[in-house]
Amino acid sequence: MSHDTSSVKRRVLVVGSGGVGTMVSVALERSGQASVTSVLRSNYEQVVKHGFEIESIDHGKLSSWRPSAIVNAVPLADPNVPFDYVIVTMKNIPEVNNIPEIIAPAITPGYTTIVLFQNGLYIEPPIIAAFPSNVVLSAPSYIGAHEHNGHVVHDDHDVFHIGAFHNPSVDAEFERAKLEEFATVYNGSKVVQANVVDDIVFYRWRKLLWNGIFNPMCAITQLDSAAIRLFGGEHSLIRPGMAEMAAIAKADGYDLGPGIVDEIIDVTPLELCFRPSMLVDVDKGNPMEVEVILGNALRVARDKGVHTPVLDNTYRFAKLTQARLLAARGLIVQPKEMPKIDLI
Repeated sequence: MSHDTSSVKRRVLVVGSGGVGTMVSVALERSGQASVTSVLRSNYEQVVKHGFEIESIDHGKLSSWRPSAIVNAVPLADPNVPFDYVIVTMKNIPEVNNIPEIIAPAITPGYTTIVLFQNGLYIEPPIIAAFPSNVVLSAPSYIGAHEHNGHVVHDDHDVFHIGAFHNPSVDAEFERAKLEEFATVYNGSKVVQANVVDDIVFYRWRKLLWNGIFNPMCAITQLDSAAIRLFGGEHSLIRPGMAEMAAIAKADGYDLGPGIVDEIIDVTPLELCFRPSMLVDVDKGNPMEVEVILGNALRVARDKGVHTPVLDNTYRFAKLTQARLLAARGLIVQPKEMPKIDLI
């Protein structure tokens, strides 16, 4: 399928319009080069009536802001005007949602580029398996943005790396062209920064060194990033866990460098008292992204023969915490017999 998009706005669907999804939509709309349709669920009625109230470190204060279109379900692709990009910003929790099934109605085979603004490691292969003729871009974002009932506080700059996760069925030059095009459109507002990289897996490992340690350990202990260190967790859990994660990455072909643990620890100063997303999920009684953040990394460790005792136990406790959250939501039933819990 060939469509001339040189003189028209790119049609973009954003699936998951919480804080991150909303700010992604803002950046694209304000570039002047994209028309965004946002899929809203719990905040749909509020935003349809009143728009978003946004306080953004990059874009300033926006009142009654709306994307070009708002829908409450993923729309069917229109063969005459297909979506150029489908962006996924919703949380990736396999126990709760199936991302390929959710986005499938909006994908035009061989045409729509899928962009994953999500946490985790090796989250791209299931998307490629489901959509073998489509380009998949990957963007482990560091943006700090939180949404509640249509009110978004965006307090950490929108700067991230983005790359193509190679689909062997798609021409590499075409992947690169779609990557460059998306970054150009996204950066069009001149106040955000999408940095194109050749190997996005390296940057996912870098993010995982923080995300795969602080996130589950804070969720399990219900301590913020400063408290868990001050109460003794830095040298007994945080640093050893990061060293194990760096060892997995190295075995996977990604050497993050000898000083990487100190570097990542210093990213979150003690005075910040940051509450990672998994801890916020526990606060709200929501399921967590245990599998894509920690489980996938440990599957690589098993495959590569890397010994990870700290992360193994962290995963076990995180899975038990996840089971409690899922059971409370009625998503699983508490077993009558004691189950055997394997590591992976």
